[in-house]
Amino acid sequence: LTKKQKMFIRQWKNLAKQESLPFLAHEEVNALATLMGVPPQPVFEYIHRKFIAPSAAQSTNNFPLPQSHALANPQPSSASGYSFREANQHMPAATLESAENYVFACHRRRPQSDGRRTINDGPFRCTYGCGYRTKRPFDWKRHEETHEPQELWLCHLCVQNEDQNPFLVNRKDKFLGHIKGSHKGWEPEKILNMSKLKFNADFNPRCPFCAEISTSWEERCKHIIGHYEDEI
Repeated sequence: LTKKQKMFIRQWKNLAKQESLPFLAHEEVNALATLMGVPPQPVFEYIHRKFIAPSAAQSTNNFPLPQSHALANPQPSSASGYSFREANQHMPAATLESAENYVFACHRRRPQSDGRRTINDGPFRCTYGCGYRTKRPFDWKRHEETHEPQELWLCHLCVQNEDQNPFLVNRKDKFLGHIKGSHKGWEPEKILNMSKLKFNADFNPRCPFCAEISTSWEERCKHIIGHYEDEI
């Protein structure tokens, strides 16, 4: 936000009434953003940081993301035109169903009290609104992919053994751990390569801070990391 935009917010006649509240109504944030011609996310962050919780700016519980920037609906976005089944119709039927169920489960909103966030300190915050934050951009990117998987591994050995629930995961390190623990004697890296699915992933290309459009997941993550690094 520019200095003039920040001044506009400070002069907002109802702002003083909001200081004691733990959150702002999304429609109020959206209205301010519309008046200033900017995305709602930076408006929300500035108001929160400046007026609502200045003494707890580093607290995860005091940094809810607006609903508009959290992936709440597991259905494909009509705006992007992405359809999971159409994008991955090359997969065998059983594999397609397993992959679809896995990805849609990742899309479900997570309550901040579900115990997953063991690291909750640092400037790099989850853009899907689950409350996770960390000090390392690598960990942040890996966490983002727990909401929007970009790679998938379906254990080739589990499939060969006709396991009713073959191991499927989006993290390389967890897959290697599965091979070492459940399929001892096999070369983990070899099975890793055999098990990687040809997966056409989806992602929201619009930056939640400035609305810039990215052409790839890597570009999107690099761009958002830049916003967080500007705050340090």
